[in-house]
Amino acid sequence: MTSARGTYHHGDLRAALIDAGVDLARETGAAAVVLREVTRRAGVTPRAAYRHFADRDALLRAVARVALGRMARTVEEGLAGAADGAAALTAVGEGYIRFALDEPGLFDVGLFAMEDMAEVDAPEAGGGAGRSPYHQLHDALARLVAEGRLAPGSVDGAALTCWSGVHGYATLAALGPLRSLPRSERDAAASVVVAGLVRAVASGRPGGDGAPTAP
Repeated sequence: MTSARGTYHHGDLRAALIDAGVDLARETGAAAVVLREVTRRAGVTPRAAYRHFADRDALLRAVARVALGRMARTVEEGLAGAADGAAALTAVGEGYIRFALDEPGLFDVGLFAMEDMAEVDAPEAGGGAGRSPYHQLHDALARLVAEGRLAPGSVDGAALTCWSGVHGYATLAALGPLRSLPRSERDAAASVVVAGLVRAVASGRPGGDGAPTAP
């Protein structure tokens, strides 16, 4: 193997380290993303990684942003045909869960490696339209508000309700005790979970500080 130090140019090594981290996360999850293995796969010494990342946590955050961006692209596939706010919210929830089931390792690193909400605003966390999964959720809720199906004052509560419900099921089905069930059963249950959340949100019940302006 050719020495990476003789082939990498400025900026390329950082990308190669992130790519190696993404590959490791896909295989096993966040715990697998360690500097020694990442640098081994990239063909450099561990010391070389510190030119681009202060520590493992910094590398993990970079990998997490890429994972969120891939989730956002999965969500976009469903959003393309969403005719209204309820359909958009359904697409966000189902896309979130589908990504978790398809890529449990990236789901693990993407959602559990974030220290705070700042990561959702990073450019790498966005899909083709530049919107992260969190932004996609708020975009769908904004459509419901515009349609008169959700009060503006209920958006924050609705976002928390949807994210908690979808993330909880995705975690159980992708990484928890439900992961042993056949995929068809997990997909069917996902549709039920998301449909229930969408019905509740579109009725104005989540949030507790407002009512819909129209049925």
